Amino acid sequence: MAFVMVMMMALTGADWSNSGGNQGRNCLTEEVGPIEADLLWSGGRTSLIAWQPVTEGNLLFVVRQAAWPGTPGDSPVVCMDLSTGGEEWAEDIPYATGDWITWIAGVMNGLVFASRGGNGASVSAPLYALDVTDGSVVWVSDDEIDAGAYDGVVFAGDGDPVIASFRDIWRIDCVDGSTEWHASRTASVSGECGGCIHGDGFYVVDAVPGGHAFVKYDLETGAELYHGPVMSGFTAQCTPMAGPDGTLYFNRSQSNPAVDYFYAFEDTGTGFTEKWHIPTVNAAGPEFGVGPDGSVYFVIPGPCLARVDPDDGTVLAQTDTLPDYSKCRLALDADGTVFFSNGSFAGGRLYAFTANLDPLWDTAVTNINIGGPALGQNGTVVVCGIGTDVRAYRSSEGIPGMGPAPAALSICCLPNPSSGPVTVSLSGPRGEHASLAVFDLSGRMVADLGELETSPEGAGVVWDPGGPGGGRVPCGTYLIRCETPAGAVTARLVVL
Repeated sequence: MAFVMVMMMALTGADWSNSGGNQGRNCLTEEVGPIEADLLWSGGRTSLIAWQPVTEGNLLFVVRQAAWPGTPGDSPVVCMDLSTGGEEWAEDIPYATGDWITWIAGVMNGLVFASRGGNGASVSAPLYALDVTDGSVVWVSDDEIDAGAYDGVVFAGDGDPVIASFRDIWRIDCVDGSTEWHASRTASVSGECGGCIHGDGFYVVDAVPGGHAFVKYDLETGAELYHGPVMSGFTAQCTPMAGPDGTLYFNRSQSNPAVDYFYAFEDTGTGFTEKWHIPTVNAAGPEFGVGPDGSVYFVIPGPCLARVDPDDGTVLAQTDTLPDYSKCRLALDADGTVFFSNGSFAGGRLYAFTANLDPLWDTAVTNINIGGPALGQNGTVVVCGIGTDVRAYRSSEGIPGMGPAPAALSICCLPNPSSGPVTVSLSGPRGEHASLAVFDLSGRMVADLGELETSPEGAGVVWDPGGPGGGRVPCGTYLIRCETPAGAVTARLVVL
């Protein structure tokens, strides 16, 4: 069981659910990405602008903008197979006069959330929840939202999307689209003003006399709890992030070195205490990151990507000067590898660095904007550019971070995600004795699927997560584990 628990830990961070990758928007995942530019696949629908990709299980979701708003099929939500790049489905969000380009808020528990609101909070539109299996509409939100792609969203523990825009915050019920709560706020500018979650708090940075301040809201009720100290300055177009330890970070910048600082705060439970601040550079709509050792990654004057001590803000390492820097987008894996995009258009580039920011590899991605990196299942790095430029990189040595699987042994679950019976197929050398079991992400076995012998043609069993024979299990993510004398292999399954 100890080995199985290690496997669970290695897989719990596999989904890149939103901008920033998780509820803290700190870009940290427990997957392990490729240290070489091993291209898994490339190509997809054409797009005028690169938008944020998100993943759940072996599915990738992204908007590919074919035209400007109002043209039929202008910006479909596209679902692709994360391992092959094959298109699974595409769905258009209904257009009403004045609506904006479709943007994906995120994906969670078998639902993809998308809207046509935004454009600097000038357009309000419903939030749509689509079924990940076919793109069908599960519900349309009761309230309209005016947040956009550069604001992003985060998800509460039960899967509710929490959305912050220029003047509003909503928590939307993930079951039916009703509004759990609404709160008013005062952001600095009309875009790039989302929030983050840690524990029982939802955090934004608002405009206050003399500058900006962190504001904490109760995640369950939406009640405004308290403000932090003033960070001097006039405007800021950034979203805060929360580290795994609860430290809160914000890039308060406006292209004025006298007041442009990256801040770290501690939430004391009754207020905010500043830990440190150091000079930063201006950017609109960036995300920042925290490594597995707690190191903080953001861009300092140069501009250079920096690794910073989380305790006192000391710069521990930095890259050479970054050409064509526009905005920071990051993904940080369990080994500390840093995947970084400069957010540029003509000079767009994806970089991979060691934890100490030594170069590993890089590649041009024209007009990358906010098109990744996203780091999904099996250490798959996804990045999007314009035209048909959609790419996935994955280690050529198998599933990173899980150790080598037995030669030629593979496991497949279909359909995945599923709301009904699932066929679990195992392929491998003929005659290998194998046992199959299903675990939840805590490491608890929820179903014993029995024993079988492998064959090149594939041997399989059927498991019904809805019971009665399989024993009903809650919706969520499960791990199908196969043990053989030669080793083991694990597959992820999403139950709707």
